[in-house]
Amino acid sequence: MHITIIEDEKILSNNIAKKLNRNWYNTKVFNSYNEFINENNLDSDLYVIDISLTDWSWFDIIKYIRKNRDNKTPIIITSWYWDIEKKIYWLDIWADDYLAKPYSIEELEARIRALLRRSYENINNSEITYNDLVLNLKEKLIRKKWEVIDLTSKEIQFVEYMMFNVWKIVKKIDLINSVWWKFDEIDVTDNTINVTISKIRKKLWESFKLKTMINRWYMLEK
Repeated sequence: MHITIIEDEKILSNNIAKKLNRNWYNTKVFNSYNEFINENNLDSDLYVIDISLTDWSWFDIIKYIRKNRDNKTPIIITSWYWDIEKKIYWLDIWADDYLAKPYSIEELEARIRALLRRSYENINNSEITYNDLVLNLKEKLIRKKWEVIDLTSKEIQFVEYMMFNVWKIVKKIDLINSVWWKFDEIDVTDNTINVTISKIRKKLWESFKLKTMINRWYMLEK
């Protein structure tokens, strides 16, 4: 699942991203309107937008998302405002949920899960298909033509992350944040990643079409 955080408090936004990445979300952070618009980030499954941005551009960001994306794409807005009338107004017109600051990241994540369940009919019970592979997200197992493939938990984490990012360039730091998140970049060597990829290729053969630019980026093709 792809989550976009638009929040001008850099420490807060980075802490949110780190927490979400550890829990299987592919998270992007933008600290301003210009950063977001310049990247044209419209492929997210959910947006978390601070409506207290210093340049007050949140209104234009939400309009941009609603104009260019399906209106069903969930948006959570955050703000220091506790005024109940403001909450009702923003929920009626713009957002799917409202979270007043200060909030715990755990509460934000719970609200994200709730909205994604509503949008995707309970993601925890769904499956991802890729070529002749089927990944069960609840049981954390991979089948090939109905045969369960014996992968380690780390190999399954790697395959799951790449399946969620088909045709996208994935950098080493992206893998570390989402697959080896308990470690720092210096602890996860290029050899660690290469050995994991080698074992996956031996088990999945031609079904897993992973393209690599040695020690620089990785891309899963169809």
